Amino acid sequence: MQSLSLTSPAKLNLRLDVLGKRSDGYHELLMLMERVDLADELEIQVVEKGISVTCNDQTVPEGEGNIAYRAIKEILAYSSRNVGVEIKITKKIPVASGMGGGSSNAATVIKGLNHLLKLKLPREKLMMIGAKIGADVPFFLFEAPAIASGIGDQLKKVKKIPKMCFVVVNPGIPVSTEWVYKNLNMNGHNGNGHEKKSSELPSAFNTKKDVVKILNNDLEKVTIKEYPIIAEIKKLLMAQKALASQMTGSGPSVFGIFQDRAVLDKAVSKIESRADKSWKVFRTESLT
Repeated sequence: MQSLSLTSPAKLNLRLDVLGKRSDGYHELLMLMERVDLADELEIQVVEKGISVTCNDQTVPEGEGNIAYRAIKEILAYSSRNVGVEIKITKKIPVASGMGGGSSNAATVIKGLNHLLKLKLPREKLMMIGAKIGADVPFFLFEAPAIASGIGDQLKKVKKIPKMCFVVVNPGIPVSTEWVYKNLNMNGHNGNGHEKKSSELPSAFNTKKDVVKILNNDLEKVTIKEYPIIAEIKKLLMAQKALASQMTGSGPSVFGIFQDRAVLDKAVSKIESRADKSWKVFRTESLT
């Protein structure tokens, strides 16, 4: 039996503009996305028959309801071998947190099975397969900071972006992405006051301040209205000398960008001393 152990990183949305609703029901987006070193762990094993996905987190579905299960079925269609696959997921990324854990798991399965089964499919093909499963899956196969457009599946590489360190606080509340978009009011501006560029973002960022200038998340207003604790976490991060603080994805996770590791470590100590028992506080940095 062949097996492979891989890490499956989380993502942060440094920018998330909702430009409009499409005729197919999806939303047209413009995003700046970055992977971070907070990651799940996946054990991928090729077996004689059957598909199995198990997880240490009981809230994660283990059958066809798991996005990684669907990824297995999609990639096996490209193999001439009559085999099965077993996946064991050790979750470190909070579930339904706005950090893309499920999509990352699916991308890692696609990448891992492409290697184990010696399919030799190019990255562009793997991204096409990923797009069938979920809008964020191609980003994790892209493996670089990216400007994403369309429904998030059209990716352009960021030419330059500084290495950044983050504190991520998850308040332990699962948030449905579908619910957030359903409750998004497209009449007027939903963001936090930043000026929108309807078609493009800079392709290079020289400093952390350049990144801070373009931060925005149009979904924040929806999620904060339902879960005011998100606004409180943002204020707490700023009080601990974050350069900026923002919700990622549809939430509820909030990140703070810090100038350096020393300031970050002091912030984490203070935040952990004030944190509710349900909160999860992570130190993490970009995988630029």
